Amino acid sequence: MSLKEIGCCGAYCRTCRAFGVACKGCKIGYDTGARDIAKARCKIKLCCLSRQLETCADCPQYVACGVLAALYAKSGYKYGKYRQALDYVRENGHEAFLEVADRWTGAYGKYPPPSGETKSTRTSGSS
Repeated sequence: MSLKEIGCCGAYCRTCRAFGVACKGCKIGYDTGARDIAKARCKIKLCCLSRQLETCADCPQYVACGVLAALYAKSGYKYGKYRQALDYVRENGHEAFLEVADRWTGAYGKYPPPSGETKSTRTSGSS
């Protein structure tokens, strides 16, 4: 488990078959100079790495970010899951996210209930 496995946008790279083979994710190599950030095309990656943030969840402008809003407005289930990942990181930290994500078999998965919430309160509709 490594912070480099969490994409700037909230994607969890470690479970992707291409990660480490055909894809280096959005972080690996920029810190060492093996990759040139000037050649990067992803606006999210450019912003996040230029601010020296681990993920967009660390950014004080996270809630009002237009670049993330455009990503999350795209159709596709995964974009909502990426947002959920960053929200989880903001609430619980990177290490807690990695502990949860390490059990996933895909790019996203389930999260434990928030503190104080049980399965019965989730299914009954009360909070």
